[in-house]
Amino acid sequence: MYGVMTKFRTLLSILMAGALMAFPAISPASAQGLECLSNRQVQAAIESGQILSWPKIKRLAGISDYEEVSGAQVCMIEGVAYYVVNVISPDGEATKIVLNAIDGTQEVL
Repeated sequence: MYGVMTKFRTLLSILMAGALMAFPAISPASAQGLECLSNRQVQAAIESGQILSWPKIKRLAGISDYEEVSGAQVCMIEGVAYYVVNVISPDGEATKIVLNAIDGTQEVL
C-alpha cells in the first residue's frame, strides 16, 4: 500500500508541475505580459510544496508591515513563480512588489 501511495504522490506532483506551467489564468497581470495562475493552481502548488504560501513569503521577505492594496497573484516570470502584489509601505509609498514564490527574494520588473 505504501508503494502505491508513493507512486500516486509522485505522479500527482508531476501533473501539478505541468499544470503550474501550462494553464495560466487571465488576470490583470496577464495584461502586463505576465502569465498568472488561477487560485486553484496556486493552492495545488502550495499543497505540493512547489511554492510557499503568501503569509510565509511575506515573512521571508520582511514585508509583513506593508499594507496590501490588491490580492497577491502568482505569476510566471521566465519559468519561475513569483507573487505579484500592490502594497503601501509603512512610509505611505505605493508600489508593486514581486517576490520569488519559493524563497521570498525580490524581483524588479
